[in-house]
Amino acid sequence: MIYTVVPSQKQKCVLLNCAGDLSLPEMNTAWCLVHLRLSKLGWRRILIDVTALETGPGMEELFDLAKLFWRNFPQSGRMALLVRWDQSTPAKLLESLLRSFGVYFTVFVSGEMAEAWIAENSRKASASGSVPKTAAQPDLSKGPLPCHVI
Repeated sequence: MIYTVVPSQKQKCVLLNCAGDLSLPEMNTAWCLVHLRLSKLGWRRILIDVTALETGPGMEELFDLAKLFWRNFPQSGRMALLVRWDQSTPAKLLESLLRSFGVYFTVFVSGEMAEAWIAENSRKASASGSVPKTAAQPDLSKGPLPCHVI
């Protein structure tokens, strides 16, 4: 799996772009980098774009992804997943799983809708002043960070 982690200063959001074949170990590494960026910048929003993935997760991998995304994510954080139409069924299941854990997670099949979500949330955060100026500390009550150094 090929991935890029790109912070968007304007929207105060980290963008994770994934391509190729889905690999849970590589997704774990990418998620670790996302956590480091979020913590360093003090942000709480991420957009995950998996439209370029060639393979999707099976049922077992969906549960593993849900656990990976849920652990140590800030409670007030927002997460969005951009998928192709053919990826929408497992993505909606992942959305249901994460929402049952209390994670604010939204699935989009339209890039325009995902961009609107980023813009709307960045305006709300700026208007309310809710974007912290210091790095967020991870919540370790849910277990260790999902990063594994190899």
